Amino acid sequence: MITVNLPNPMGEEHWGFWIALYFFLAGTTGGAYLLSVLFYDKDQGLVRRSALWAFLGVAVGAGLLVIDLGQPLRFLNLLLNGFHPASVMWLGSWFLVLAGAGLLWVYLRPTSRGVQQGVAVLAALVVGYTAVLLMQTAKPFWNASPLLPWLFLASAATAGGALLRLWYPHEKLSRLVIASALVEGAVLALHLIWTYPAATPGVLALLVGPLAWAFWGFVVVGWGLPLFLERRNAALAALLTLVGAFLLRYFVVMAGQV
Repeated sequence: MITVNLPNPMGEEHWGFWIALYFFLAGTTGGAYLLSVLFYDKDQGLVRRSALWAFLGVAVGAGLLVIDLGQPLRFLNLLLNGFHPASVMWLGSWFLVLAGAGLLWVYLRPTSRGVQQGVAVLAALVVGYTAVLLMQTAKPFWNASPLLPWLFLASAATAGGALLRLWYPHEKLSRLVIASALVEGAVLALHLIWTYPAATPGVLALLVGPLAWAFWGFVVVGWGLPLFLERRNAALAALLTLVGAFLLRYFVVMAGQV
């Protein structure tokens, strides 16, 4: 397995950098595709371009999963070793395959709005199942509140909107990014308050412990500063939002393992 060491003194985590990067890529590119289909369906160039980004995000994310597993055949086993609809990991593997195929189809060929919306549902499942997968574990920081999927979806909308903003400056998109960022911040605060009694070590690791660099980096650099800059320097705000989207997934993954 290839390892990447970020400043995390805990050092014994089962899921690490590659899983956080996979969550980030799938969430950001999937969010961009969802927003393009929901709000900019008349701009088929944007829809198809975002479909390509999301396909690449899913394809690279699947590669990162293989790296994290350490044995490529284990990923194939998830797909080929029987029918297990009760397994979130099995469902997620098939969501990846089906969403990837659908996104590539949308990019390569003109498709109807119905097909694009169907693929958007698959992309949303890819974004949301990652949080549900975390909640299936016995880790209080991940499963003590029901808000983690909503946090990932809100973050996907914020980061996806920021990605679109880099290529498609538009006032309506700016309003979407600001609204989703405010929802994201509120859901994160509620999640921390909700989980604190059951996951005190994980929450404290974020606030004042070994993961404070990631948490406060998100709050200041990846969330607050982009909101301040959104009307002043949209490109810089979008880039910082993407940094924040990765930091959020990184500290969520790590705090669950404290």
